[in-house]
Amino acid sequence: MKLHKMKQVDITANMTVTELLDSMKNGGFTCRKVALATDLFLDMIRDESCTTFLGLAGALIPGGMRKVLYKIIEKEMVDCIITTGANLSHDLLETSGGSHFHGNIELDDAKIKELDVSKIFDTFVSYESFVKFENLVQKILDNIPNEPMSTRQFIYEIGRYVTDPNSIVKLAHDKKIPIFAPSFADSMLGVQSWLFSQMKPLKIDVLKDHTEFSKIIYESKKMGAMILGGGVPKHFIMNGSQLHDGLSYAVQITMDRPEHGGVSGASIKEAVSWGKVASDAKWIDIMGDVTLVLPLIITGVLSRL
Repeated sequence: MKLHKMKQVDITANMTVTELLDSMKNGGFTCRKVALATDLFLDMIRDESCTTFLGLAGALIPGGMRKVLYKIIEKEMVDCIITTGANLSHDLLETSGGSHFHGNIELDDAKIKELDVSKIFDTFVSYESFVKFENLVQKILDNIPNEPMSTRQFIYEIGRYVTDPNSIVKLAHDKKIPIFAPSFADSMLGVQSWLFSQMKPLKIDVLKDHTEFSKIIYESKKMGAMILGGGVPKHFIMNGSQLHDGLSYAVQITMDRPEHGGVSGASIKEAVSWGKVASDAKWIDIMGDVTLVLPLIITGVLSRL
């Protein structure tokens, strides 16, 4: 093993994010990993033979990541998105005229409930915002075709009727970047879809997701993934990668730990044993908060594209 002397991280008052990331390579621990992950994600994007997947789990839009995710889609950094229904729901909540608010996390939760407000750590959502979301979704669903659809088709159809130019659902529709939500029933959007189906036909076939997703995989020469938060989106991508030769590139950002055996905390290295990641793949695991790490990585990538 060849050792390289550490130069230490150096900072200046007017340095750019790119300069900061370059300097962070001279550090250790998560500092160095974030800098190297920026380079790796850029390699993934620039590899024209690689189909890049984005896995979105966790409360990313309530955490303020909507515009960051928008940039990823706008600049076509990824070819396919797998997300939870919750992230779609919160995107549509903003689209409907609802809002997410900052608040005091020390407030008594019983009193918050009395004010018709719900809390997501330090982010708050009012009952009024949920009503606006529900009204928008019900209106959109009235236009959805009465035919069996995968979640990808379903989300694409929703995007067709969204007018908010800041919506990631609309932008993905316009860019023709597929979004899958294999667990979307477990969300506000899922509940509203079920309520709609009690009155009018709505046919969503989640098994059709595998048919459409596997087609994307079989047509890919290589696969790469940016995995944010783990969960169902990560598992869906990883299961699909077994139909290929495994991922050639992978960046994972998660706060979860591996000891309990859950997929969200499982290391990328462990996925090699399953054939989900190629043995010669380039990968980086980052134990960190997506809302802190992702803006740094994407800013660094934007400056170099």
